[in-house]
Amino acid sequence: MYNRKDSYYKKAKKEGYKSRAAYKLLELSQKNQLIKKGHRVLDLGAAPGGWSQVALNLVGANGLVLAVDYAAIEGINAPNFVFIHGDMTAPDTIAAILAHAEKPAESTNGGFDVVLSDMAPKTTGIKLKDHADSIELAQLAAKTAASTLKAGGTFIVKLFDGEDRVQYVKDLQAQYKSVRTIRPDATRKSSYEMYVIATGFNSNS
Repeated sequence: MYNRKDSYYKKAKKEGYKSRAAYKLLELSQKNQLIKKGHRVLDLGAAPGGWSQVALNLVGANGLVLAVDYAAIEGINAPNFVFIHGDMTAPDTIAAILAHAEKPAESTNGGFDVVLSDMAPKTTGIKLKDHADSIELAQLAAKTAASTLKAGGTFIVKLFDGEDRVQYVKDLQAQYKSVRTIRPDATRKSSYEMYVIATGFNSNS
């Protein structure tokens, strides 16, 4: 059993982040320069809000973070933060996301610069099932990214490692210029979660 109050948990409490997962996104973005000032970011499976906090800091006042989750997010009151309280599998939730992805009147390039997904299934302890459920959510996130990203945009998604990872990555390679996997330092040693970073979205794929 892992120690919930490990160093990243304590650091998150001290620095005001809503979850230790914030440090995973910080590492992913800082090493790869993925989220920049002025970016529009879609955060799927955002609760309790750690990734949204990081994204807001990175995009600055001129950026936007749209967070989506069926669980509530509280305590983030930035004027450029929008929360959709809904199930990602529900048509009305998807419609709300797509409405925000439409081209703003003052912009020549609508959509999101970055789509994040830290969605994870309720785990059963059965590795094959948890992996399959994780891939299903990752596929939903990839479909959403394909519908909302700007050309050249970035997609970051969490999944549980397993036999279907290779095919999942291969499918993304048909849509993005570069696809790679990474396991952030903040990931618990006992976890088999990993992240896929896909950059250079091809909107014509």
